[in-house]
Amino acid sequence: MNITPILLMALLSSSALSAAAKPARCQKGGIDIARDVDVVEAYRAYKGADGLSHIEKIEIKGKKGVYYEGKVRVTQFALGDPTGTALVYGEPNMDIPLHPVPYRETFIILSGSSVVRDGKGKTYALTPGSMLIADDLGTPGRSGASGPCGYVALSLAYKGATQ
Repeated sequence: MNITPILLMALLSSSALSAAAKPARCQKGGIDIARDVDVVEAYRAYKGADGLSHIEKIEIKGKKGVYYEGKVRVTQFALGDPTGTALVYGEPNMDIPLHPVPYRETFIILSGSSVVRDGKGKTYALTPGSMLIADDLGTPGRSGASGPCGYVALSLAYKGATQ
């Protein structure tokens, strides 16, 4: 499945939850998830020599495009062709237990926040626009927690990929 820039923008704009569904503390300030960036903040989870999940900060450069007479700006990232996509809604302050990944996945935070912990417990913050690229197949996995407002994320699954 190929995610076109227009489809991705539709997913991003449709991810906003109604104000009534969010706690009052989550309604203040507003989060601009449609950032016009050349490089996205990303983390890559990978299998270390010790067999555990490790996480490294990486940068993913994008290719910019302008559509509809400049009213829509898109930055495309070459992440591969996913076999499936899903919107993931994490409840506020939820603990995410240690879990292995059954397939490669790119997890993009659209709103809210989350933290992810590698196999040794080191914590990495995920905020709107940041990505976690899960390449740590064959490990016990990683754990984490959702932020005080929960999160909405786009999950791109690569079920046929092994690395």
